[in-house]
Amino acid sequence: MSHRCEMDWMGQTITSLKDLWPQDLRAAVVGINPAPSSVEAGHYYQGNLGQLLFRRLRKAGILEDGGSGYEDDQALKVGIGFTDVVKRPTASASGVLPEELAFGKRLLTEKLVDRQVPLVIFAFKKSAETILGKFHGNGFITSAALGDSQVFVMPGPYESVTTSNVTVSQLRDYWRQANSERGDR
Repeated sequence: MSHRCEMDWMGQTITSLKDLWPQDLRAAVVGINPAPSSVEAGHYYQGNLGQLLFRRLRKAGILEDGGSGYEDDQALKVGIGFTDVVKRPTASASGVLPEELAFGKRLLTEKLVDRQVPLVIFAFKKSAETILGKFHGNGFITSAALGDSQVFVMPGPYESVTTSNVTVSQLRDYWRQANSERGDR
């Protein structure tokens, strides 16, 4: 099922991806804005960098290997939602305007706090810094608050394999602990 939709973004009708909020919301993945390839496919993170995100979510034990269909649909089934700071698609984050970031920050912060998202996973540091302000590093960020949510920032796409593995293992440990407390797998 496609998640592509028409929406109003800052007074203009655009084609984008709708926010995906599962019934039993356990985490939300937040990007800076959708890529045109993702909007065309009707699913989140269909480009090369997006597929890296899904590989990391599998490595963290959040998504299972070898599932059929699109990863965002698989993630919805285990309680993972998806949204972006800016809903207007661009070929790269450099195409996002400063006024869009400010507008999106206000809307997204309200959505995340109102939904009481237990874990917010920022796909990219730029999306996290737009919402939280400047900070050092990646992984769990304790120096910035987003309501009562735990905040996790994925390693950058060009981070060393060693650093990336250490960061993703933090997410895996958190997810295992959260599943244990819930009585899940």
